[in-house]
Amino acid sequence: MVEKLIHIFKGFLGLLFPQKCLGCGARNVLLCEKCLISFPESPLAETRTSPIFAATSYQDQTVKKAIWLLKYHGIKSLAEPFSELMFKRIVVALPESMRDLDKTLIIPIPLSKKRHRERGFNQSELIGRFLSDKMSIRTVNNVLYKTKETISQVEIKDREKRLKNLEGAFEVKNAEIIKNKNIILIDDITTTGATLNEAKRILKAAGAKKVIGLVVAK
Repeated sequence: MVEKLIHIFKGFLGLLFPQKCLGCGARNVLLCEKCLISFPESPLAETRTSPIFAATSYQDQTVKKAIWLLKYHGIKSLAEPFSELMFKRIVVALPESMRDLDKTLIIPIPLSKKRHRERGFNQSELIGRFLSDKMSIRTVNNVLYKTKETISQVEIKDREKRLKNLEGAFEVKNAEIIKNKNIILIDDITTTGATLNEAKRILKAAGAKKVIGLVVAK
């Protein structure tokens, strides 16, 4: 009953304040197909320890606004077009071994319990869920945990301080699930790659075979 009322209320709000594309203003959609495919492409980001593939650039103002609305205003419907962009620009070019449903798992970068409680959801998990459906590859959320509350990486400019901030931040449970598996880590944005690389280190130490990072923007 409550869910039905919420649905009706959202429909009412939609009539009063119809959605408009963040890019071109087209009605009834937050990110239209035309604007989505026009986002600038972002090249492979080779970090010190692993490749990170980004679908677009965080310097684009529409991309930046869309990610901000998803993360901090709970506009969850933006997760699906982001996953579509990642699928079209990144996934189709991945080696076959990274798209094998028997050998590969998707793991979203987790939030700390406190951050998850404050936000009410994990944006990377939402994106990962849609990508999982498109790839027919299982997403697992009971392996990688963030056990330490850290300062937002965005607030730290120095690379060494970023790495220090993440020391001991992640923990692996149920390691048997990832034993000899290829892992696709999902996050919304990356700058230096410190978060993804630390997560990769922990997963590899727990038995993962190969780990790469896929993000919406860099």
